[in-house]
Amino acid sequence: MRSISSITVNEVDFHICGGVDPKTGLKACSGKCPYCYVDMVKKSNPVFKELPVFGDKATLMQAIRNIRKTARPKDFVFVGGDPCEHDNLMELIKLAKGLGMNVAVLSNTHVYKMDGRVIPIEWVTPFVDELAFTLHGIGDRHDSVNGNIGAYRNGMWQLKKFMSARGTTDKAVSILMNFVPYTMRHLEEMMIGAIEELQMDPERDYFAIQRIAPTGLAKNDYERWKVRRDLLPGALRTLKDIRERLGFETKLDTIDVFPWCSIPEEYHDMLHEGGCQWGQPNGVLSVVQDGGIQRCALSERTIGSFLEIDTREKFTRFMLDNPTLRAFREHRHLEDRCLRCEYLDRCGGGCVIAVGGEDGDPYAVDGGVVCTGRDYLAL
Repeated sequence: MRSISSITVNEVDFHICGGVDPKTGLKACSGKCPYCYVDMVKKSNPVFKELPVFGDKATLMQAIRNIRKTARPKDFVFVGGDPCEHDNLMELIKLAKGLGMNVAVLSNTHVYKMDGRVIPIEWVTPFVDELAFTLHGIGDRHDSVNGNIGAYRNGMWQLKKFMSARGTTDKAVSILMNFVPYTMRHLEEMMIGAIEELQMDPERDYFAIQRIAPTGLAKNDYERWKVRRDLLPGALRTLKDIRERLGFETKLDTIDVFPWCSIPEEYHDMLHEGGCQWGQPNGVLSVVQDGGIQRCALSERTIGSFLEIDTREKFTRFMLDNPTLRAFREHRHLEDRCLRCEYLDRCGGGCVIAVGGEDGDPYAVDGGVVCTGRDYLAL
């Protein structure tokens, strides 16, 4: 067995809220994005089905302690739904930061609560290293996709207050953009707009790209929302131009990966070596609000629990021996042509969820049954 001390992860994404309240029909999210992985038609989604809408504070705190003690992540990201919908987010942030982790929050609003009361973002700033905000467009376009009038103005205002309060520290703002046809065509407008609106600093702030996976609402109209291969070269040209001209980096390919064969070689320097990092040692873990672990943020089943994994030994055994993680690392989901590809070691085969097709996550079937295929972007 590999040394116990050698197995860690770089990042944990903690979904502290999400899904749909069966009593009210409301999401634990401030947004109503049409390509969300929550499925409002079925009142469920792969990540949050059969889970409480909001994680219980005591459960969340115990999970955070066990995550730090066993997985030892450097970065801890609060996600949702919208984590700012949680009444005790501030207390959870202070716990994670106090345990020595870099804390990031991905929110549509960045309006924070403590014991159910809204608090100034300046109170939050000392305990947070990064704020992430998903941008759908500039101004009214963002509001239209988000489903809330004033969402752009209010979100920008909160980010500006954070950036003012951060002073000369290295605290960052990251602007996330979903690769759907509209944003792929309007990247320059969106990026320049965000840079000018927020007065972003290329030494600290950056952009990131997210792929839309075939789950939830997106699956209901996937042809409309999926990444289009014909738009990739132009979009990547824009990202590279913004980097070279204005100095802003774009994190393109760490967890929402692209097959390398779908990307022109001139842009391979923008990609992450090693492929999908979900579930990898020294990679990223997805944890949901009852402490459950899933192979990735869009996987369809829980494969472990940080309420039970409370020692380094248990965590090491989980990472090395879990059948789902082993199948993923051994590329059992890929068809032969991907396994023979010259890019495989660097690429990893693209997005595992995209490979799953109509069945979603290839590892969703109990007993470790794995379907094989390829990411739809693969050539």
